[in-house]
Amino acid sequence: MLHYITKTLFILTLLHATLLAQTINIDKIVQTAQQSNKSVILYFHRIGCSYCNSMQEFTLDDDDVKEYIKKNYTLIKINVSIKDTITYKGKVSAGLCLAKRVNYNFYPSTLFLDYKGNIAYATVGYKNESDFMVILKYYKSGSYKKQTLKEYKLSIHYTKNNSDEIKDTRKHVR
Repeated sequence: MLHYITKTLFILTLLHATLLAQTINIDKIVQTAQQSNKSVILYFHRIGCSYCNSMQEFTLDDDDVKEYIKKNYTLIKINVSIKDTITYKGKVSAGLCLAKRVNYNFYPSTLFLDYKGNIAYATVGYKNESDFMVILKYYKSGSYKKQTLKEYKLSIHYTKNNSDEIKDTRKHVR
């Protein structure tokens, strides 16, 4: 009986995940965002990740963060546990495959795309509301092109979390 219940729950979970699947065309979203003078953020997360859950519940649902993103960005949330059909750089794949293709299969990961759809800046791991707001402003201001996040934090006198940023040496697949 327990085996039957476990098997049924597994099938229902797969069915639920399939029903949630969506088609996302990042290439088109980048074009639309560009017309609105917005940048695109790809937010990779997965089911069962406590850091992802915290990032969504506390950081991305924070009123100030939501308002700033709404005004300046187009946010695409990609749950790699669901088999979405995602088009990026003309290639179609599921979220997990896309995350692996762009070398950001650590969750949560937040990628900022430039107006051509290239990954211009990325940050991995959980960020609280204030740290994430600094990152949003760091990218929006273009400061990421000329100084590190640590230097930017010093320039704006942000002292809450002034630790070194993660040195990310991964090569982006374009």
